[in-house]
Amino acid sequence: MKKLVAVLAVIGSLAASAPSAAAPLRDQLLEGAARVGISGGSAFDALADAIASTAARSIPVVSASAGFTYRYNPELEVFERTSETLGPLFLERPDTLGRSKFNVNVSYQYVQFDSFDGEDIDSLEARDPIITNVVSGGVITAANATRLRYDLGLVNHIVGISATYGVLDDLDVNILLPLIQTQFDTDVRAQLVATAPPGGAFTPATGLATASLDDGKFGVGDILLRAKYLWLRTEEVHSAVGLQFRLPSGDEDDFQGTGDFEISPAVYLATRFWERVTPHANVAFDVDVEDIDRSQARYGIGVDADILPRLGVAIAFLGRSEFTDIADEDDTQFLHLVGGVGGVPQQRPLLGLDFDRKDYFDFSFGFRVVVWREIMFFANGLVALNDDGLRNDTVIPLVGVEGTF
Repeated sequence: MKKLVAVLAVIGSLAASAPSAAAPLRDQLLEGAARVGISGGSAFDALADAIASTAARSIPVVSASAGFTYRYNPELEVFERTSETLGPLFLERPDTLGRSKFNVNVSYQYVQFDSFDGEDIDSLEARDPIITNVVSGGVITAANATRLRYDLGLVNHIVGISATYGVLDDLDVNILLPLIQTQFDTDVRAQLVATAPPGGAFTPATGLATASLDDGKFGVGDILLRAKYLWLRTEEVHSAVGLQFRLPSGDEDDFQGTGDFEISPAVYLATRFWERVTPHANVAFDVDVEDIDRSQARYGIGVDADILPRLGVAIAFLGRSEFTDIADEDDTQFLHLVGGVGGVPQQRPLLGLDFDRKDYFDFSFGFRVVVWREIMFFANGLVALNDDGLRNDTVIPLVGVEGTF
């Protein structure tokens, strides 16, 4: 237990020393519009909030399960391995670490977001130009129709520090500290296409304004506190229940946290095919206690197998389903000129983005290899299987090392 206390002290000091952000990254969306002469308003604020919330929840979370699991045999006075395989990487296995055993792992992920609902975020643009008012001396003097395009770049470098302690043979506790370096770039292009006097018809016009912003922030992401209890262990089935607390330690405005406290009950199942092949299934519910509408379900199925005594591979299907829309439709609407210069003003989603309820499906593939005694190296790739929401359109890589003591 002293080992866990020491690790918690180190993690606490890292969290306390993380620098605070003076200018939130999300403000680039509003600032970019202002620099090209567009008064953003509430729709740009709602857009920034929705992207920030989506980005934080789209960061993959490595499981708390160790590669080696044990149970103490009092008759022989030794720890005996309880798992036949080296285990999955993004699914939780039911098997617990073992009384007084301690596991620590350090991982690195490179998460680049490239698209939203299948549209590249480096060319976000609504089909129709937006309408904004020109104000002079507090009086509206004209209305402009402007084609607005955003080129966004969002990258997270994530170092995860995870520590698991076996309180009992059947009970583990875990803490995960993500340290995140976020880079956010925003280029804005505003092409004036038409103008109109107050209450008059639009006529063609020309004009171009551009702006470019970029910044990076380092901070602690949302800290996860996790517990797992193995309640059923037979020859055919292993089953455990889990409980996760997500602490809002990450800065939502810098795309590093959700901004809300969450409680996540979970169930983990596993069985065994042949000697070294283990299928897994997980179901969890992330309950946002501050805004229940932002709750979601997580689920997954997969299998891991040891193809050599010191090498295991794992594949998994991972799913995440939101319960409600990310943002109210009215909040992200903006007035557009629909139908060309002679068209009519209508409300449309800003930048053409739709923040309705999303489902996220991913395929995970990776391996663990024992490099020395109980020290392992692991690597994994994560590939999006659908286009919903904010996504990476290639592979999210993960590498790390873990040890059990």
